[in-house]
Amino acid sequence: MSVALKIEPNHLIDYLHTIAKSAAKVSVDSRQIQAGDIFFAYPVGHGKVLRDGRPFIEAALESGAAAVVFDPADSGAQYLDHPQCIAIDQLAAIAGDLCAKWYDYPSRQLKIVGVTGTNGKTSITQWLAQALDEPNHRTAVLGTLGTGFPGALVQTGYTTPDAPKLQTQLKELLEAGAKQVAMEVSSHALDQDRIAGTQFNCAVFTNLTQDHLDYHGTMADYAQAKAKLFQQAGLEHAVINVDDAFGRELAAKLLAKGDIQVWAYTLRQEVLKGFEKFGNCLQRIYAKDSVLNGLGYDSLFTHEGVGANTLHIPLLGDFNLSNALAVWTALLTQGYTCDEASKRVSQLRPVIGRMELIQVGRHQKSDGVLTIVDYAHTPDALEKTLQALRPIAEKRGGKIWCVFGCGGDRDIGKRPQMGAVAQKHADQIIITSDNPRTEDPQAIIQMIRSGIGPEAANVQTIVDRAAAIMAAVRNASGCDIVLVAGKGHETSQEIKGKKFDFSDQEHILLAAGGIA
Repeated sequence: MSVALKIEPNHLIDYLHTIAKSAAKVSVDSRQIQAGDIFFAYPVGHGKVLRDGRPFIEAALESGAAAVVFDPADSGAQYLDHPQCIAIDQLAAIAGDLCAKWYDYPSRQLKIVGVTGTNGKTSITQWLAQALDEPNHRTAVLGTLGTGFPGALVQTGYTTPDAPKLQTQLKELLEAGAKQVAMEVSSHALDQDRIAGTQFNCAVFTNLTQDHLDYHGTMADYAQAKAKLFQQAGLEHAVINVDDAFGRELAAKLLAKGDIQVWAYTLRQEVLKGFEKFGNCLQRIYAKDSVLNGLGYDSLFTHEGVGANTLHIPLLGDFNLSNALAVWTALLTQGYTCDEASKRVSQLRPVIGRMELIQVGRHQKSDGVLTIVDYAHTPDALEKTLQALRPIAEKRGGKIWCVFGCGGDRDIGKRPQMGAVAQKHADQIIITSDNPRTEDPQAIIQMIRSGIGPEAANVQTIVDRAAAIMAAVRNASGCDIVLVAGKGHETSQEIKGKKFDFSDQEHILLAAGGIA
């Protein structure tokens, strides 16, 4: 009986070049394998998020794979009797590096800015791509909204792809003319070593609040995963939000280590006093004299000891002001002056589903109901979004309506917390479905409701999300604000394991059709 080859990892790519064409692609998805491609098969993740490509080895071979690289651990003999199969121990940890080598390390020919944190990754990467992209310096983005150049993204359905797909996409972006990439880096990707083999020029940390504990288990493990981005070989700059407690801890550790340039950014200048002992080793960035002006902020962005500019930021919420400051700081790391960075940040455009304003209807009392679509799906994100809307609601003389739910098959601990946040900061609440997935929507709603208390009179539960949006938009007065939270940019809703077309934005406009 023939058996799989056993090759040392450092010899694998040289061997693959002898049996596969140079144009061959690498993939962990057997459905994408074409004749001559290379299939990587290994287990990754854990619990409900465990994925194992090894059961699809036969399918990949039937599709014409030139070779299969797999992890033999606990796999049984069924994967060992194919002469085209190559066994590599602990493949998940090194798959990214192997695939990067296959493509001649595309990240080394790009300047990559990686962004991690619970919230803000999408906004910052999209804005960085907007700010950096020029005809002679094309800048691509890779993340939740898709992959490609600004205005021409291809949806992928994930935040950070698997290791072979990431290297494939970086190679494709390089061949398409990209010089730079702004990339979202999720905690799952970091925990699963998907970014192995990727060289980052700059890494940005936004914040750490409760999310994904169904996967990570504890906040400590979640934090440890985020910190892995700042341990990447070759990293030159670390841009860190020191308004966040873990951000301050991370910045201090990196400064003590002393091998990369640390840039601390904050909306509270006094926070920087805690870093006085690091002297000139730390680049200090802060925003001050920030004033809400219409639907945006006027703020003085300052690089201490270097320069400052007053900017108008056409965005809502302190968290978006912080995100804009992160972009400004990242531009400084790339060699832009304060003046140049300020000009580019002042021209940022809103990101779909991130504090996206949709003004509907016309009333004598105001210009119409102000409707916001936001991806806020964690307690912290929902709270910050509602807090950002409060002064605007007060200025309009109206109330805040909050329509939201929680995803099924995900961290259940945040459900009552989000209910409590909505009760604290919203005037009218409609709890509905998000993506219930395989769970009973009513059960999810009851868990959210448990954080509010039974006596609250300002709470409705409407399972059907379209009906919930319609109820809020049509019952709000002309000076009210309606926040539809949780799904943001998403264009589908997953119910009982099936995906159905659904857009919060489209349903808001449909509901508004009934407003005179």
